[in-house]
Amino acid sequence: MSHFSIACSLLVLHSALWAPNALANWFVSQDVFTMAHQKLLEGKTNESFGAMVQAWQQAPNVEQQNNLNDLIQLAITEDCGRSLDTTALPPWLTSLVIQREMIQNQNQVLPRLAITGTSEQRITNIDFIRWPEQSVLSATPKTDKGGYFSLETKRLEKASSEGLYQMIISADGEESYKTWVILTRPQSKQRIGWVDSQNWRIERNGLPDKVCPSPVLSMNIYDLNDTSWTPLWTENVDGKLPTTLPDVDLPDGRYWLSVGIIHSRWQGEIAVRDIQSITRPVEHSEM
Repeated sequence: MSHFSIACSLLVLHSALWAPNALANWFVSQDVFTMAHQKLLEGKTNESFGAMVQAWQQAPNVEQQNNLNDLIQLAITEDCGRSLDTTALPPWLTSLVIQREMIQNQNQVLPRLAITGTSEQRITNIDFIRWPEQSVLSATPKTDKGGYFSLETKRLEKASSEGLYQMIISADGEESYKTWVILTRPQSKQRIGWVDSQNWRIERNGLPDKVCPSPVLSMNIYDLNDTSWTPLWTENVDGKLPTTLPDVDLPDGRYWLSVGIIHSRWQGEIAVRDIQSITRPVEHSEM
């Protein structure tokens, strides 16, 4: 099998997940690219993920990067990514979410990345590094009641692209938690767009993924003068996604409206969310 492309279609590969030894003889080379494919075909998703991490560490060329992106996408279809990494979160880190958002505002797309979660210890620092040394986030997160913490970029220079990242989370009195994260390629096409201030369109995105949660539509209204950007009103809907803003009981005024589609998956115990959002100012009389 070529080191630079998947030798069979994604459909055949997906079927092979349920027939572990059917195509084992196809693989002759023993490099990490070949091993990543072979282990996935054998149903050893965690070992395949480990080989993908090694492959990304070897500075793959564009064709190899495309191949690895296709492979991680395929691996996710097994159980929405829960089998990718069998390493448990440390006992003091009770939940962890990586959230990548593409915000369309006045014909611009503004990428944003956030890391949130809950911890029994105070989080002192979070580092999120695109391998080998490009820092994406590095700071002390905000902490609220219940041990909830959050850290986000206000604006990235470009979208968090597919590839290998290292995350390091430090907490009071605990050994730092370090893990590898592989992000998939962001969707190139914006699926949601404005029709007017109360309505938006949502384009279909092929057949639904049965192993992952249904997409969620998140609607939020903010006070334009509140720099903390705490929502005055929020509503999340799954299933059949609405394309119209419902009646909202708020005082007269000018507000900021944000509507986003959330796609969720996992990397082991880490939740990964990809969001496409649209935003615009609206008058209360329009709502």
